Amino acid sequence: MRQLSAEAMSSWFAVMEHKLWVRPWETPPNQNNRVLGSGAEKLGIPIDAIRRNVKGCWNLGYCGMGCPTNAKQSMLLTAIPAALNRGATLYTRLRAERLRFSGGRISALDCMALRPDGIHPSGKRVQLRARHFVSAAGAIGSPALLLRSGVPDPHRLLGKRTFLHPVVISSALMPERVDAYAGAPQTLYSDFFLQQAAIDGPLGFKLETPPLHPVLYATTLQGFGAAHQALMREFTRVNVILALLRDGFNPESQGGQVRLGRDGLPVLDYPLGEVIWEAARRALLAMAEIQFAAGARAVTPVHETAPLYSSWAQAKKGIAELPLKPLLCRVVSAHVMGGCGMADAPQRGVVDHRGRHFWLGNLSVLDGSVFPTSLGANPQLSIYGLVARNASLLAADLSGRPPPLIP
Repeated sequence: MRQLSAEAMSSWFAVMEHKLWVRPWETPPNQNNRVLGSGAEKLGIPIDAIRRNVKGCWNLGYCGMGCPTNAKQSMLLTAIPAALNRGATLYTRLRAERLRFSGGRISALDCMALRPDGIHPSGKRVQLRARHFVSAAGAIGSPALLLRSGVPDPHRLLGKRTFLHPVVISSALMPERVDAYAGAPQTLYSDFFLQQAAIDGPLGFKLETPPLHPVLYATTLQGFGAAHQALMREFTRVNVILALLRDGFNPESQGGQVRLGRDGLPVLDYPLGEVIWEAARRALLAMAEIQFAAGARAVTPVHETAPLYSSWAQAKKGIAELPLKPLLCRVVSAHVMGGCGMADAPQRGVVDHRGRHFWLGNLSVLDGSVFPTSLGANPQLSIYGLVARNASLLAADLSGRPPPLIP
């Protein structure tokens, strides 16, 4: 889409980097990231630094569980207070149930009030009316709301092409203490394996390290009983590397689909086909080689039947023979994209480049559900930049004022 070229979006990304304090991270990487960097360097694999949206970070490493010092510049500290200061009203414990529409326009949003626990319905219903409605519930919530509402979908695109950056994991036992829970969890990455084939060819993958805390490691790690306990006892020496597969470009990588369950809540079906498993095997091999190059004493893919491999030669042979299928090879995800894909025509998408719904004139979708493919990178800044642009265009349209000039 020409309107969203790199040149057109670069200023919006710069604006959001400034607002959210996205800066180079000057503190040395923690040991978990150093293993990735050291092994990649020895193999000639380029490594880059991740810029972080933090201000006054204490380098504690608890980012994934909620920053204890409010250094992470999340929406809780930035956009929400800014909106409240400008007169917005924030309703909490209110679940959006259904949009009411007629004649191509929405008239109201039906909501269910929740109990103080924020989960169970209270039985009280609320109806909200507005000139324009914005869905920003993410790539699961926005398709679900629109599906519950029965919005026009003549080309049956809603909820489809939902992408996850499917993630496979490799765990290593290092000779030194790693203490992967300590320090900023993700500061180094490599896009090398995203660049080794055409974008619509075999799936490429991005390498990073995870925020590794005991419960996260324990629930992800394979095995039961004594075998699981033995691996957990080595927790302080464990390094873990992630590979995020770039789905959505290969013709055989069509992503998943958001549907509604019997209770009206969303259910995601994401088939793991051969194109995913072929990339997963390449990724597990690449991560194991990096870990052994960094000095690992043993490496195991996070897979129910994988043993601890004591050498790269042993791992190379073993991983090549591992059966890769659901419930055996652990596949996780943290990046959800698509389901309300944008396009230049209603035959191809749910919304246009501004996030405006093709069939309902006063509905916008402003979140990661509008991406027509995955990105091959953390979608955070892409979402922020695109939403800043589209929200600004919407505000200009509703107010009758010209859109802001971004230098």
